[in-house]
Amino acid sequence: MRARALSLLVPALGGLFLLGGCLKRSKLAETYVLDPVAARDAASPSQAPEAVVGVLRVTVPGWIDRPQVTGRSSTGQVRTDESARWGEPIARGVQRVVAENLAALLPTRRIVVAPFSPHEVVHHRVDITLSEAARQADGSVLVDARWALLGPSGATLVQRRSSHRAHPTAAGSAGAVTGASEAIAELSREIAAALRALPLASAENAQPGH
Repeated sequence: MRARALSLLVPALGGLFLLGGCLKRSKLAETYVLDPVAARDAASPSQAPEAVVGVLRVTVPGWIDRPQVTGRSSTGQVRTDESARWGEPIARGVQRVVAENLAALLPTRRIVVAPFSPHEVVHHRVDITLSEAARQADGSVLVDARWALLGPSGATLVQRRSSHRAHPTAAGSAGAVTGASEAIAELSREIAAALRALPLASAENAQPGH
């Protein structure tokens, strides 16, 4: 009986040791969010905004739209970091950060994000589609986007394709997130410059948001 008990106990203890080793080696996932870099030195917003700018929902490719922070290899392979997670859906994070950047860069405009209130009068809409937003094999972070500015009636007033690259010093996913924030800030500055060049739409011609 004693020998049989020992024969049963040894595998059980071995299993516990293996489980303990796995638990010890496992790493808790870190959570990241994008940072509105351009908003760090924000000017005070105008008490009487000249116009309302609405940031539409951002479109991102499926390989980026996932919980893990992703990167690209030199062969185009998508690499996911299971120990680094987004604290919010990446499309929503980009929309939020662009809106906060624009609010800082355009203090005389009021910035809102979609979905808009049915009674909100939106003079210009910003439509962004990302095709790339990840760390590259050389360590840089590349953000490629097609974006457009839409007028009060929905007509396209400006349409461009932009590419911005950041070179963060931090390694791993922390650097990837920092670089993405910096590149999106540059994209926001480009969009802000285009908005400044547009004539202000009259309230009579603006359409309620949806």
